[in-house]
Amino acid sequence: MKNYLIGFSLLLFATYLYVEQAKVQQKNAKENQLHDTSLRKEQVDSNYTAPAITNIATSGARLDFNATLLSTKSTTEVKTYTGLVSNSSSYEFTSLGGAISAVHLEEAQRLKKRYDMTFSTNENGKGVDGNAFSMSFENYDGDPLSNPLPGYDSRAYEIDHSEDLNSKVTFLNRTGNVEIRREYFREANETYVIRHRTTVINRGDSSLKLDRIRFGIGSAFPIPRKFNFIDQAASYMHVGYFNSGNPQEAGWGCAECSGRIDGETEEFFQVNEMGNSGRLHEGKKLSAAKWASVNNQFFVSILRPKEEKDAVVRGMPIERPTDDNASNREQGVTGSISIPFGEIPPGESRSVECFYYAGPKDYMILSSLGMEQDKVMQFNPFEWVSGPMNWFLNKLQDILGNFGLAIILLTIVLKLVLWPLTAKATRSQKRMQALQEPMAKLREKHKNDSQKMNQEMMKFYKEQGVNPFAGCWPILVQMPIFLGMFYMLRSAAELYGQSFLWVSDLSEQDNVADIAGFSINALPFVMLATQWFQMKLTPMQLGPDASDSQRINAKMMRMMPFMFLVFLYFFSSALVLYWTVQNTMSIFQTLITKKGKSPKEIEAERSILSKDEAKIGQKKPDADFIEEEERQHRQVLGLKLRGKLNKKQIDEIYRGRMEKYHPDKLRNLGAKRQDEAMQKKERLEAAYEFLLKKLANKS
Repeated sequence: MKNYLIGFSLLLFATYLYVEQAKVQQKNAKENQLHDTSLRKEQVDSNYTAPAITNIATSGARLDFNATLLSTKSTTEVKTYTGLVSNSSSYEFTSLGGAISAVHLEEAQRLKKRYDMTFSTNENGKGVDGNAFSMSFENYDGDPLSNPLPGYDSRAYEIDHSEDLNSKVTFLNRTGNVEIRREYFREANETYVIRHRTTVINRGDSSLKLDRIRFGIGSAFPIPRKFNFIDQAASYMHVGYFNSGNPQEAGWGCAECSGRIDGETEEFFQVNEMGNSGRLHEGKKLSAAKWASVNNQFFVSILRPKEEKDAVVRGMPIERPTDDNASNREQGVTGSISIPFGEIPPGESRSVECFYYAGPKDYMILSSLGMEQDKVMQFNPFEWVSGPMNWFLNKLQDILGNFGLAIILLTIVLKLVLWPLTAKATRSQKRMQALQEPMAKLREKHKNDSQKMNQEMMKFYKEQGVNPFAGCWPILVQMPIFLGMFYMLRSAAELYGQSFLWVSDLSEQDNVADIAGFSINALPFVMLATQWFQMKLTPMQLGPDASDSQRINAKMMRMMPFMFLVFLYFFSSALVLYWTVQNTMSIFQTLITKKGKSPKEIEAERSILSKDEAKIGQKKPDADFIEEEERQHRQVLGLKLRGKLNKKQIDEIYRGRMEKYHPDKLRNLGAKRQDEAMQKKERLEAAYEFLLKKLANKS
């Protein structure tokens, strides 16, 4: 009991330290944001009139990040429109820049809970440059152009009411010497994907030098979740990309001196990696961009240019108020992608087209889109496990109609597939436990000669017919599967809003009550019970000669169920359900393995003879051919689990072991240790009598 109290105290202390550290980090992040905000104000070019934006927590990134090139002196009213409506989603457009300000996802297909992907906060009616397809222009070096469109007013966009807004939304802007047409399309068979085309027509007398065009990808904010001090919401908010070309150095960064090469395949950057010293401060230069994305835990915006061109992807933190009180704010991320556009001579036009996905992080849907868009699930480095498991989980759900049942069946199938490996490892572990005392003697005998000790140990293993590493295989195989399932279940939007038994949302904790704001979850305690029972079925048998390190390891193993309780208590109920079923299947397997093989299996194995043994008509000895009672008594005496019994050997081992239980040696032990020693002595005497009787019957 003392050990358990110490373990619980250490766990509580570690939890306290973690929470305090999280508070300090959050405080530092707030201070850094305030510092970066003041820094940015000092750096603003006096010739540049910034948009009236009040909600961005700037972080030292480029000053015009996703900036719509507008003059805020305009008094034109900003209007919003709803269009491209389908059963799965609808889009909210703003006349400020002709951009997308929000996407409303409905309960459809596997998404069982409505969600609003809001890109702007509309604080006091002011627009925000975190909108999707907000537009700006820059030169080849990535620097903003001061006045690329003379006379252009981004508030002067008008919507074309002659079109069916459910299939196409068109914004027109005819201010100054340019005409801009921004079109959004949606076809009947598309769920979460739309197409966009921006066309710029030069009505002036001189060329427009628009080297590059930059589009906003959108913004992502935390999904309301139960408190989880282990798994912070910020760890799920990313700006990412996929580069199909070769890595290349940043045009404005010293890649050689920093060792940084931009644009390697896919990368995703958390909100804490953005800012004045973040990895996205200067942007990432891609040689052939497939797409760029912004996401939170379950939902993602992906902007994919029609042509794979060189691009620059940027990201930065953004804030919005959480309620009517503007002082209460939450942090999110927003991103942009810049691609080549080109010079437009007088009287000519130029267009650029993109595809845009705004919806759940559904692996099945994203895989069907192609272009490596399923990479936004961020399964790496366990994609080889998470991808197939997600596919299989969705197939089971199609059959069973419930994701909870699908997770249970998936776990059972995985356990059955691994059954032969784990059963063999379990038998090997039992044999190794029976040999603890002889191995301890070998270590003691050769403790001053490690090389000799290793040789003798390997010889001993070979004589006993055991593999010391066989027990490691289940752990080595199950760990990547567990981690693959962890990565898959924590970001699978299919689980968002899915119910099972008393669990209202498999993507969330299975809250059954709240005490002082703390969620009381039932399923983790069911998991604790199963893991505790599983541990009791496979106890670590420590002999009198066990080393201190072995005893410490045994105590740590006893604490493992409680460590898993702390770790998984705050995670999604889907993950806890998986681990509970996995424990239950392990208990079932252990109970079966303890019973040994069936008579039919034993008889079948008896008929299998090796070539050498067949010549002399001798059957292959194996521990499984020995009756369970004899096997247990052999283990007590430390005898081989195969081969014939030898009375002389039995007598020598018995006398040697009985010396450990001489009254003089037991006198100095405590009462509890004396009781344990007497029990072992009784088992030793019973084993000795049984084996002598066995020999007498055979003779």
